Amino acid sequence: MHSRRAALLVFLAFVTASCSRCAGEKSAATAEELLPVQVAGAVVTAPLVTVAQHLASLLDRAGTLPAGEQLADARRQLAGQLGFDLFTREGQLAAGLDPDRGAAVALTAPPAWVAALPLSKPELFLSTFDRLARERAGYALRTDEARGNLRVAVYARDAEARQKLAVAIVRGYGVVARGVDPGAEIAAAAARKSPDGLAQDPRLKTARERLGTQDFIFFAPAGSELPKRFIERPLPGDVGLGLSSTAQAASAGGGAASVVIRLFAELPAPQQDRLLAALPGGGASLVELLPADAPMKIRLGLAPAELLRQLDQIPSLHAVRAHLDGADADFVASLQPGAALSLGAAKAINVGAAIDYGLDFGRKSPFDTVQLVALARTADRPRALKALEQLALKLPALGAHVDRKGDDFQITYGPGLRGVRFGIRTDGLAYVLGGEGIAPDELRAIAPKPSSPSPLWTDTGAALELDLGKLASSVQKLPDSAYGSGPQAYMARSLVSQVIEPLRPLRVLLSALPGKDGLSAGLEIQIVAP
Repeated sequence: MHSRRAALLVFLAFVTASCSRCAGEKSAATAEELLPVQVAGAVVTAPLVTVAQHLASLLDRAGTLPAGEQLADARRQLAGQLGFDLFTREGQLAAGLDPDRGAAVALTAPPAWVAALPLSKPELFLSTFDRLARERAGYALRTDEARGNLRVAVYARDAEARQKLAVAIVRGYGVVARGVDPGAEIAAAAARKSPDGLAQDPRLKTARERLGTQDFIFFAPAGSELPKRFIERPLPGDVGLGLSSTAQAASAGGGAASVVIRLFAELPAPQQDRLLAALPGGGASLVELLPADAPMKIRLGLAPAELLRQLDQIPSLHAVRAHLDGADADFVASLQPGAALSLGAAKAINVGAAIDYGLDFGRKSPFDTVQLVALARTADRPRALKALEQLALKLPALGAHVDRKGDDFQITYGPGLRGVRFGIRTDGLAYVLGGEGIAPDELRAIAPKPSSPSPLWTDTGAALELDLGKLASSVQKLPDSAYGSGPQAYMARSLVSQVIEPLRPLRVLLSALPGKDGLSAGLEIQIVAP
């Protein structure tokens, strides 16, 4: 019931509007022209038909993933409740929406908000709104108010309700508001002149310039209390968040859909200086040395001091690091900024045994299942090597046995279980390796660079890439013996066929890029056609 009401309220926030082509007062140029400047946050959209087409294509492609059919079911249920499909041009027109213009919502004092939304048939929209507000969303009481020359319909769930909904037609847009006195917000929108609206806010213009073309742009000004639901402090600077989805037509051997989220956050000068010092970038040349078929690759652009600070934030490492008596800190301090690491399936993985042992690393080494490669460049090779020598002397107290050959160290522990291999090559490459089938001398620039720029392959900030297609391909090459026998084999093959293989189309890119005036971040989730 709560999810249905939430869906209906989302609809009400995007379908209350008026005609932009009918005779009468001049239409507002954009939806945000009608909204106030002093807001806790705001959302503006691309033309509604663009948003609908992108989301519909994304839902179709996501339906091929495990449990993705639930998305299609949810869309059908929503269309049934509304009486039209909001994800098509025809559905929007049937509800009276104008598909060729965008909408906007201003969060004035959450949970209060006011929205301006485009319509092609205002009377149809207002009747639809009335029906859904009363019958579906629970706003059973309606009263009509006169605010100057404006006629406002006000809805409440009961006579004692403080939060109400209101709707009216203003300059070619339908304006809907929620709050203690939503009629006052709508009257203010009607009286607002173009230069006084949110459309002229330079901070919103900056957000659009930095985020580019997006289906949705969310903006929150410095000092906004809106993020207090997620973080303890108000925003130190303006924040913009863009969300868009794209889809290429599925065809034989092609087609892809993706969701892209972009974020920027302005920071005061002292915080910005600290961010640049902590995340100077680096490590791009190391990405080329990682195994080409590794499903997960990470480039950490952290400064050594920041890496140590992050290690200090992990309580489970405190006791271990205390035994090392600073040797680990000396090693990290001898490195250049930037590191790279990858995780993949071990070459000789036994999927059945991995399921049986799970995370019991006292009986089975994790590197029988996972291949780890972590790389960095030394800024001071003698200091780094001396620190590794000290580490080798300290590790037996933690239950690890260390064998050394030259500048290469191999850990074993427990009943003959293999740990990581670490050391420094003569060219200053520091490495930590876990798993069979890879040696320090085999680390060469064999991973192909992508044809299009990617944050993973640049020296700016930090980035992560997760390609589950590569994991599925690695598992697909395994011999039958890797699945065990009997019930063990059944569970192992079920895991591969029902989870790993269906997730083959997923690819995730994540980046954090500090700049001269703040932090930019990006998240892209791709669903690639087989």
